[in-house]
Amino acid sequence: MRYRQAPYSPDGEIAAMLDALRGEVRKGKGGSGGLATEPDELTLVLNGDIFDLDAPRVIDNESVVHDLPRTAEHAVPAMEAILRDHPIFVDALGRVVADGHTVVFVAGNHDIQLTLPEVRDAVARRIVDAAARELAARDGAPPARAVRQADELRAALAARVVFRAWFHRTRDGVIVEHGNQYDSYCSYRYPMAPFGRNRGEIQPTMGSLVSRLLVSRMGYFNPHVDSSFMLSGFGYLAHWARYYLFTGRSLILAFAVGALRTMIELVRRRDPCRRGLRRAGLVAAARETGAPLPAVAKHARLFARPAEDCLGRVARELWLDRLGIALVGLLAALACLCWMPEGLAPAALLAPTLLVAYECSVPKPTLDAVWQGVNRAARLVARAHGAKAVIFGHTHNPEGSWEDGVFFGNTGSWSAAFEDIACTKPVFEARPLVWLRSEEGAAPEAPLSGGLVMWKDARFQPWRADARPPVPRKAEVAKRPRPALRPQATAALRG
Repeated sequence: MRYRQAPYSPDGEIAAMLDALRGEVRKGKGGSGGLATEPDELTLVLNGDIFDLDAPRVIDNESVVHDLPRTAEHAVPAMEAILRDHPIFVDALGRVVADGHTVVFVAGNHDIQLTLPEVRDAVARRIVDAAARELAARDGAPPARAVRQADELRAALAARVVFRAWFHRTRDGVIVEHGNQYDSYCSYRYPMAPFGRNRGEIQPTMGSLVSRLLVSRMGYFNPHVDSSFMLSGFGYLAHWARYYLFTGRSLILAFAVGALRTMIELVRRRDPCRRGLRRAGLVAAARETGAPLPAVAKHARLFARPAEDCLGRVARELWLDRLGIALVGLLAALACLCWMPEGLAPAALLAPTLLVAYECSVPKPTLDAVWQGVNRAARLVARAHGAKAVIFGHTHNPEGSWEDGVFFGNTGSWSAAFEDIACTKPVFEARPLVWLRSEEGAAPEAPLSGGLVMWKDARFQPWRADARPPVPRKAEVAKRPRPALRPQATAALRG
């Protein structure tokens, strides 16, 4: 798992980008940098999967797989370990807060634990400590003074670290959300309180179970690159021949056990929809984001059904359906041989015939079709809120387009995504982010400008189509010229 080692972490790039962003914002209105200008107000939105709490734990420099309950008891130590291992990232966020700006964390499917108050407190405390150290250093005070900062100052810093369980809504009509709620494999029935029957324990999704029980136990897969583990039958065979053929490990056994455990857990933990909890979640979302309750209700109706309600689709994705058909065909063939010994040839062809017929009649949804569904949901979210921009993540595919004056964007990914196991071929040659600006005051009628940009060669540049991996495009970038950037910046990126 070389991609998890420090040399391949994007922390340094993130810190450099945030420092440059702070410098751009500090130039003031119009970017002139004159002494008479006032600095812009920046809202930095980290829109989900910034932390991977489904990944194996690192204990004594060894990667250790786990299936721990997703509760505060286990999530807080894991989060504290992540923050402790990434001081460059934490200090960069601290500098943003110390400048008087706001940092917003939106929960994703890999860091859904950000909905837990205890986890939020752990993250906020680390960032406030970093901001306090930065302010003390600017005043020429010793670092030890940072921990003795007045309670009023620390409370003011903490108010600039904001958390959102589902989506963030800015004063000027920008909706920022991770996007997992439109993917059945990763959606939650109640994103504001994603619990099942065990209150305080986050309900498992197929995505989280596959990550913990299957992908993390199969060795040479990078969870940041879907193409590394979403393979065809021949793809898995080639992967096995390359990495497992001459070892003592069994790829088939790891896959089979992980797939069966995933299905069993989804069935065992299934929790049907309860209207009371759904209504409470809508009210909580309206209160947390300031969005009107009717708009939140329309928004929630766009959710994909959780995987626990689509077990047939889960079986298809995990190959359990084909395994079942093969077993039925084998049993039928054995029965034919018992009663009709002369029918050996037809009996031998029964199982393959059933499999071929099934494959032709029940096509498997492609990953690209799932991502297209996420993109379509963004347009419907914009209608529900009357938004001027909707920004998602989740798909790892950076995109940006203006459609009838509304911006639709995807922040892609800054994760350690490499095409090869040796981590020598990055999937992205540049780092994407969405940077939007509005007029001073952030009034509802304020126009937006900006869009998808990339961080490359230590500077911000317009996004280029050839800077992204070779995947089918799902939205065309608008060809009309962009208006000049204005104050009140909202920047979003994804881990």
